[in-house]
Amino acid sequence: MAAPSVPPGCTPWLVSLATEPLPGGEQSRRLWDPTVTSKFRNLLDEKEFKVSFPRGQAVACCGSFRGWLVVANELSDLVLYNPFTAALLPLPPLTGFSSCIKGVYADEGNVIGYRYRCLHGGNGSVYDMDSLGRHFYDKVVLSGSPSAGPVVALAIHWDGKRLSFARVGDSSWRQVSVISRIQDSFADCVYLRGRFYVLSMTGKLKIWDIGGPEDIPRKKTIIAEEDDDFFEVITRYLVPTPWGHLLQIRVILDKDQDHCVSVYVDRLDRKSCQMVGVSPATALRGHAALLGQNSPGLLSVEKFPELRPDCIYFTTPRLRGDIFEHRHNQWKGVKVYDLKKLTLEDAFPSGGGHYGTIYPSEVWFMPGL
Repeated sequence: MAAPSVPPGCTPWLVSLATEPLPGGEQSRRLWDPTVTSKFRNLLDEKEFKVSFPRGQAVACCGSFRGWLVVANELSDLVLYNPFTAALLPLPPLTGFSSCIKGVYADEGNVIGYRYRCLHGGNGSVYDMDSLGRHFYDKVVLSGSPSAGPVVALAIHWDGKRLSFARVGDSSWRQVSVISRIQDSFADCVYLRGRFYVLSMTGKLKIWDIGGPEDIPRKKTIIAEEDDDFFEVITRYLVPTPWGHLLQIRVILDKDQDHCVSVYVDRLDRKSCQMVGVSPATALRGHAALLGQNSPGLLSVEKFPELRPDCIYFTTPRLRGDIFEHRHNQWKGVKVYDLKKLTLEDAFPSGGGHYGTIYPSEVWFMPGL
């Protein structure tokens, strides 16, 4: 079912897959009805529109790019969904992650569940058809809009430890990188100038070229050394700017602040291959940033005057593992961080429940950007 009541345009939206706050604990795993009526909240005037996704096509939202959402369906497979046209484009199935996922089959030959093979060996755990899709995918980034032609999807998955890519029409996912070290994971990824930039929680930065004529992924290491923030960092983001810079946003646990969070901004110096600190108060040049599971958006407050300049609008970070989750300090829902005033505030009422419920329910959606 399309969303004819939602005006397309260029308006930024907050899409929520949960209509009510989710309780903490294991019981929340069963509360995500894939046919639930979801909400589109206009970021500018806070108007809400209810949208029904096609049956079984939205148990989790894993990314967005312009007019498309990346969602996991009731089979835990990823699909690209355009809520304005109801177009659906399937990506390879979950069993296409053959390096870590095996199907569990009934006597009739149909898939009834999945077995995940652990990174460090063992038989792994068995999951129901829809349950694994709720927490298997950390973030999926597209190389462009599917409306404009073939695209590459790059997925950070399973505790942020694995990196795989595929195209619409492929039968399987190709794993290109694995982080086996327990103290690190993939933090964020963006597509810029024909390549994927991938940042780890320890500050390592690599470039992946996946669109070559021979379809052989090529990797280039930009930053190989870890930085000094690892034990305090909550999460990191990469943000391309209209003026040609690539910024790193570091969210740091800071117990000296009332809200226990500090945000730092760095710029990639391409000559020295290092991150160089910039003043947070001037880093966005009066723009507003929307960060989360979406491909990042840096918006002009002249075009969208309802947004606050030099502010970052965060959705809940999607992190895994105790080594990272103990740092979240109850950070949940949609927050606004003012880089000049150094304040962190709630932006909207959240449907995301406690941070540890595994699946943040909101994602930024910017159809015209």
